[in-house]
Amino acid sequence: MKNRLLSLLLLAALLLTLAAPALADRQITVTFTGDVTLGCEERLRDKDYAFNGFARSEGFDWFFANVKHIFEADDLTVVNLEGVLSDSSSSENTGKTYRFRGRPSYADILKNASIEAVNLANNHTADYGSQGLKATRATLKGNGIGFFGNRYVYVHDFGGIRMGFLGVWQSDYLDNREWFMKKIQALKADGVNSIVFTFHCGTEYARRHGDSQANFASFALQQGCDLVVMHHPHVLQGIDVMGNRNVLWSLGNFCFGGNCEVRELYTAIAQVTFTFADDGTYKGQQLRLYPAHISGTYPNSNFQPKLVTGQDADYVMSLIQDDTNFRLNPYDSELGYAEQDYLPAK
Repeated sequence: MKNRLLSLLLLAALLLTLAAPALADRQITVTFTGDVTLGCEERLRDKDYAFNGFARSEGFDWFFANVKHIFEADDLTVVNLEGVLSDSSSSENTGKTYRFRGRPSYADILKNASIEAVNLANNHTADYGSQGLKATRATLKGNGIGFFGNRYVYVHDFGGIRMGFLGVWQSDYLDNREWFMKKIQALKADGVNSIVFTFHCGTEYARRHGDSQANFASFALQQGCDLVVMHHPHVLQGIDVMGNRNVLWSLGNFCFGGNCEVRELYTAIAQVTFTFADDGTYKGQQLRLYPAHISGTYPNSNFQPKLVTGQDADYVMSLIQDDTNFRLNPYDSELGYAEQDYLPAK
C-alpha cells in the first residue's frame, strides 16, 4: 500500500513538472552612441549657428528627434557626455585648446530623448575644473540621469537583473587600475549580474585602434566584464570579439556640439541585447549596428544625427569593417541595421 501511494505521489509530481511552463530567459537591450557634447566653446555661445543657438531656435527635442524611437524602445540608453553642464564659467581651463560648456537645463535634452545614463570619464568633463565636474554631476543627479566614470559606478536594476557600468579616461587608468580590479569583484560579490566597461582612449582621428586600446579591453574582460565600449578617436573604428564578448573600439561622434563644422560625418549606434537565465546568470549577447550621420547637413552641422540607408549605410559599415579582423554581417535594409552573430557565454 505504501509503495503504491509513493508511486502515485511520484507520478503526480512528474505530471506537475511537465505541465509547469519553463522559466523564460530575460533579455535586456542597452544602446550606446559616440561622443555627445551638449554645449560649445565660450566664444560661440551667442552664435546662432552654434549648438546653443540651435537649442534656442529649435528647442531641446531637436537634437535626438531622428533617433529617439530607438532609445525609447530599448531598456537603457548610454552616451559618452563630453563637456560640462554649468551656469558658471569659473575655473575654466584656458590652457586647453577646446573647452565645452552647456546650460544645466540641457539635461532635459537627454531626458526628453530617453537617454538614462552617461559616461563622464573623458578629457572634457574637467574643462571647468572640479567645480564644473561637480556641477555636472549635481545636474545629472537632480534630473534622475545616471552617471559613471573613474571611481563613480552606476548600477541599473532591470527588475531583478542588475548591470554595472564603469568608465575611465586613459590618463587616469594606471592610478585606478587596482581599484577597478577590486571594485569589479565587489560588484560581482554583491550580486551584479553583468558589467560594462567604457574606456575613453585611443588616438584622435585614427582609423584603426591601437595597442593601448587592446590592452585596456583585455584588462576589462579578464576582470569579468561582459562588454567593452570605447570613445575618443572621434571617428568610427572596428569591433572585436574576445572571449565571446564584444569590444567596440570607437563609436566616433554623435550629437557633437564641440564642432560647428562637420569634420567626420559618419557614426553608428551600437545596441547590445544581453540574455540572462531566469536566475540572473549571464548567457550571451548580440550586437546591432545602426549606420548614421552626425548631422543632417554638411559641411556645417545642424547637431541632429540621423540614420542612413543604402550606399551611405554600406559605407558606414565599410569603415567599421576596415578595423575588424573578421567578416561582419552586412546592413539589412529591411531591418534597418546590421545584426551580428549571437555570442553565447563561455
